[in-house]
Amino acid sequence: MWKARGWIDLLVGGVGIRRTRRNTQNYIIGDALDWWRISDYIPNTLVRLEAEMKVPGKAWLQFEVIPSGNKCTLRQTAGMETDNFIGLMYWYGLYSLHALIFKGMLDAISKKASRFQGSAQSLF
Repeated sequence: MWKARGWIDLLVGGVGIRRTRRNTQNYIIGDALDWWRISDYIPNTLVRLEAEMKVPGKAWLQFEVIPSGNKCTLRQTAGMETDNFIGLMYWYGLYSLHALIFKGMLDAISKKASRFQGSAQSLF
C-alpha cells in the first residue's frame, strides 16, 4: 500500500517513497525517510516525522515510548493541520484506511521490539 501511495505522490509532483536515511543506525534530525523528514528525535523516547508527500495541509507522524515499570507503551500519533475543506475531506475520508495502516505499523514495530527485549540496543 505504501508503494502505491509513493507512486501517486510522484505523479502529483511529490517526493515519492525512494529516499532513505543517511545513517540507518541512528536517527538524525533533518534526515529524509521515505516521504517523511525527521523533525524531532529523543533517543529511546520520541521520533517525530513531518510529511513531505503531497497532502492538502501539514501532516506528521509521531512515536513516543512511555515507560511503566518493566514495560513500556508505544504511543503513535498522526496529525494534520489544514485550513481548507479539501484537507478536511482528505483527512476524514482516509481515516479508516489510515487506522488500518497505522495499526499494521504498530504491529510490525511491536514484533521488532520483542526481539530487542532485554537488549541494550535501541528500537529508535
